[in-house]
Amino acid sequence: MEMRVHELHPTLIHAPLALLPSTVVVDLTAALTGDPRLDKAGRTLWWTTAASGLLAGFAGMAASQEVKADRHSRDMMFLHGLGNVGIVLGAFGVAVWRTGHRSSLVSSLVGLGSFALAAYTGWLGGEMVYTHGVGVKELTMKGEDLDLLSPSLTSRQAPARLLRDAVKGLGWLLGRARQVFTGRERLDPSAFGVKAVEEKLEQPSASPSDVRPELRPV
Repeated sequence: MEMRVHELHPTLIHAPLALLPSTVVVDLTAALTGDPRLDKAGRTLWWTTAASGLLAGFAGMAASQEVKADRHSRDMMFLHGLGNVGIVLGAFGVAVWRTGHRSSLVSSLVGLGSFALAAYTGWLGGEMVYTHGVGVKELTMKGEDLDLLSPSLTSRQAPARLLRDAVKGLGWLLGRARQVFTGRERLDPSAFGVKAVEEKLEQPSASPSDVRPELRPV
């Protein structure tokens, strides 16, 4: 089975997504009980979560330059990446603070907020892949495009490609953020995913009486 460079991000992202809620639970329990062993475990988990998030984010920055996406998907990718940068920075901030302090309700609440944001950015990532096909081989990337944008992860050019594209991805994210926050560019409102959720909720579900048997000539 051949793995492409852009497929490294979805492979690594499961670690911080699993570690973050575990860290929050341990830290909150330590804050409520005062257990020194849980406090030490929470401190270690914060650093582990931050490090795994940084690694997954590095691969994600690279993947943003290695897939084909239309304007709508690009805007969604921007929100996904910007939110995840905030989560990683927040995790490192809490980890640094926890190095010299015991767990508290404040650090636990920050963790809960980060987890809520991670759930949203994770959902955006799923929408990009499962709804818009971003990064799906043989759907949005075929033949020469696939080899050009995302070579094999075991190829000789993979390490240099990862580093180069990660730097380009971070530059694209920061540059786009500057354009958006200064009002020079506007994001597609549907990129936030709210419209897609509303449309799904508004779709009427078929009741048994609405399902009519197909009549076929005998």
